Amino acid sequence: MGHWALLPGWVSATLLLALAALPAALAANSSGRWWGIVNVASSTNLLTDSKSLQLVLEPSLQLLSRKQRRLIRQNPGILHSVSGGLQSAVRECKWQFRNRRWNCPTASGPHLFGKIVNRGCRETAFIFAITSAGVTHSVARSCSEGSIESCTEFVDSGEKGRDLRFLMNLHNNEAGRTTVFSEMRQECKCHGMSGSCTVRTCWMRLPTLRAVGDVLRDRFDGASRVLYGNRGSNRASRAELLRLEPEDPAHKPPSPHDLVYFEKSPNFCTYSGRLGTAGTAGRACNSSSPALDGCELLCCGRGHRTRTQRVTERCNCTFHWCCHVSCRNCTHTRVLHECL
Repeated sequence: MGHWALLPGWVSATLLLALAALPAALAANSSGRWWGIVNVASSTNLLTDSKSLQLVLEPSLQLLSRKQRRLIRQNPGILHSVSGGLQSAVRECKWQFRNRRWNCPTASGPHLFGKIVNRGCRETAFIFAITSAGVTHSVARSCSEGSIESCTEFVDSGEKGRDLRFLMNLHNNEAGRTTVFSEMRQECKCHGMSGSCTVRTCWMRLPTLRAVGDVLRDRFDGASRVLYGNRGSNRASRAELLRLEPEDPAHKPPSPHDLVYFEKSPNFCTYSGRLGTAGTAGRACNSSSPALDGCELLCCGRGHRTRTQRVTERCNCTFHWCCHVSCRNCTHTRVLHECL
């Protein structure tokens, strides 16, 4: 994915503040159920943008709340942008965790990320952050291209936190959005005679989603374990208690950029239907790596099997003017290692 320029000056800042409300409204209202619209962008059963018609032609939209469907109706073109951003987020999640015990497995249907989202662990934190970032990135890009007509009609859902899990999800949604914004960079171009800079045009450029994913993966490794804030007084109101504080009082409170969690992660070593973990049996591992992708860690000490595979690939390709490429077929043996 390349870089995308946004509108210059104060227009960009205003637009981005408005965009921030969409992922919050989507994820906060339905706690991940909206992920079921991931394939709507490729659906042939396209929706009308008429505000007078209900969004019932696409079955996955029934996963959305009434507020979410109204938000989509009020912003023509946004549905496919949201779905496209979600697809990009899934690909990025799988890339970032491709060499770890939890490799961001997904399934078809409304439960895209499986049962892991019912837990309050680091992996859930990353899922909420990367999906929020992916949607924000996609919508911002669509607005800059002009493919969304009403970029500033976005409104917050007005939902309030009810429990620790809800606050955790909201916080990680915000972490995903703020990472997109914080990784933006200003670029300028000079105009004038003989290279002078009598006039300068500046704009904000979106980062690649890969750059955003790299940052969020690092924050996953340094995520903060949190609990409900408690002022130590029985007179504290519910509003005062609805905040996150570090579990260890010696640690600093999490910033809006940090990922937060409140529950220990499963080890992801073995299959568990209750936890929704697939285990690592059969996963490819690196026998010479001491890192997370190494056979010792990835296979959880169970050992691994080694097998060989003969592979035929195109090689020694030559370009002939004009315009033909000729290649040979080369066969070699590849050594594969798989977890037991």
